[in-house]
Amino acid sequence: MPTNADLTELLSTALPSTHTWADRPTAKDLLPLPGCAAVFLLVDEAGTPIQLLTTQQLKRVVISRLSEPGEQRRGRTDLAEVVRGVRWRQVHSRFEARWWYYRLARVLHEREYRKLVSFGPAWFLHVDWQRPIPEMRVSERIWCRDGDFIGPWPSQRACQQSLEGLWDLFELCRYPEQVRKAPNGTRCAYADMGRCDAPCDGSVPLETYIERTRAAWRFAGGAVDEWIAAATARMKKAAESQQYESAGLIKQQLEFAGKWKERWLPAVRPAEELNLLLVIPATRRKAWKLFLLRRGELTDGPLLSDRKLAADTPPWLADTLKAEPAESDPVVRMEQTWLVAHFMQHKEARSAIIEGLPSGELPAELEGSLRDALAKRRTERPKAEQPESGPEL
Repeated sequence: MPTNADLTELLSTALPSTHTWADRPTAKDLLPLPGCAAVFLLVDEAGTPIQLLTTQQLKRVVISRLSEPGEQRRGRTDLAEVVRGVRWRQVHSRFEARWWYYRLARVLHEREYRKLVSFGPAWFLHVDWQRPIPEMRVSERIWCRDGDFIGPWPSQRACQQSLEGLWDLFELCRYPEQVRKAPNGTRCAYADMGRCDAPCDGSVPLETYIERTRAAWRFAGGAVDEWIAAATARMKKAAESQQYESAGLIKQQLEFAGKWKERWLPAVRPAEELNLLLVIPATRRKAWKLFLLRRGELTDGPLLSDRKLAADTPPWLADTLKAEPAESDPVVRMEQTWLVAHFMQHKEARSAIIEGLPSGELPAELEGSLRDALAKRRTERPKAEQPESGPEL
């Protein structure tokens, strides 16, 4: 838990608006509160945090919690007896509400904040090329472990399926603990079936196996069409040579590669390319809120009207990209990446404009791209997203 001085500074920055009262509040005491979507904190007379929440309508929720008749509060804590103020920040989307709620919950409830936030881990393929025998795994620990990552996958199960598919496509070992024992590992049934060349017992040099692992990683990182072209040629050659069993196996592999290209290739990317401009529609306003995710660092951007979005976004993005991202806690970077991955799977993302920045540079045609996206959304008239109520501390 931070010191009182640190907590005061944090709350002043994160929740800049305040309203207080001297005694048990009446509805009249709470009328000055705005009716906006917000992340808010109920505090006692000394400013000590009591409850952290998100809401779509600040005034209505606070009045409901603090000025109900006593008989309606039976069996529940009577907050009105101790709450003497509220601090809040207006938010413009569910995503913004989740982000600020997470940042405050992480400090105010540091031991249990992951149980309180509305998003969980995101899943990646991971490999550490510095290890003597690199091995691909499923991991959520992006930015917290050495090595390379590709993702995020829509679920842990999907990530595991992708890993198992790479084992099949590139004849990688299903029992990496045996490869680590090479040349004294134990051959498995896949080697006996000709589906693995058994690096575990020294049948082939480890260098050959490691190169296949690198080829699998290139495939996962985007070189899918290259693999499909080569596999198609191998299948035709096998069929012409009447090696029908081999041709049938390659056909199955091509079907999996086709599903990868359709389902996962548009969504997953190497971690070093995980740079995204998020342009999210504001609640009940013809405006957009900007955010930049860069290697796990999340930067809060301006709120821009429809009219100014296309022209004002490129200058803001250019200035932001010039500055080096702060070297923050890798756990924070990991969890903010989870938050964005959760957003990408959420229906809220359907109304957003998401621009990938693989090289971390300003796209040359960003203004035109934003104008086209705005025109499309005016035609579709998407429904505005509303911030959802979050759990209580």
